[in-house]
Amino acid sequence: MSEQQNDQQLIERALAGDGPAYGRLVTKYQRAIYALARRMLRDHDLADEAAQETFVKAYFALKQYDSSFRFYTWLSRIAYNLCCDSLKERKRIIPLDAAPEPQSGDDPLEETAQNDTCARIRAQIDRLPHDQRAVVLLRADKELSYEDISSVLRIPMGTVMSRLHRARQALYGALKDVL
Repeated sequence: MSEQQNDQQLIERALAGDGPAYGRLVTKYQRAIYALARRMLRDHDLADEAAQETFVKAYFALKQYDSSFRFYTWLSRIAYNLCCDSLKERKRIIPLDAAPEPQSGDDPLEETAQNDTCARIRAQIDRLPHDQRAVVLLRADKELSYEDISSVLRIPMGTVMSRLHRARQALYGALKDVL
């Protein structure tokens, strides 16, 4: 059984009043939704709150879920909107931490160089416009397809591609000495 079919069965059971069925959906996606919120908000408490609110909103909007989309994509859209609202509420944009953590090795000099490179990449991602950072986060960190990013952000797929292209160009221009 595919993931989509399994999710759809759980949704149908939840709509019929089966609370544990929705609990299984929450358990399945809570880490991914929290991670998305954490990357956007850069604060554990805010991310935890956004993740919880995502599942509450999703529960009450479950009847409006369109099964032609992946359930995770729908949840991501809710989480993304909540995070954007939280950022607007605080009148600041908090940088995303989209660079991978360096792997520790035996060479302290190499590890220091990796840390410096990661810090530079993070700083450059932080400088991207919000719309480009969002696409980079969803593509690189969450590994969503262009189609899923288009659904989450509610923008045409061509816009996803152009924003990602512009973000990559900006990052390459700023980091060409280390890439």
